[in-house]
Amino acid sequence: MTAREASIKLGKNPKYVYLLWKRESKLLLKGSVEMKDTLLITQEGYEHLKAIVDKRSMGN
Repeated sequence: MTAREASIKLGKNPKYVYLLWKRESKLLLKGSVEMKDTLLITQEGYEHLKAIVDKRSMGN
């Protein structure tokens, strides 16, 4: 899916995944985000990031 779609599904700013990628954030699963014609994130990468976001939103 696109980075924008993933960001919105996570309930974040549409540029959330892009900014993580641009800043080489360790939150992203290594190799899960790649620039083609648009920035893409794998399903595995999305699920990994979703687990982190969900955990943080629960206050842990």
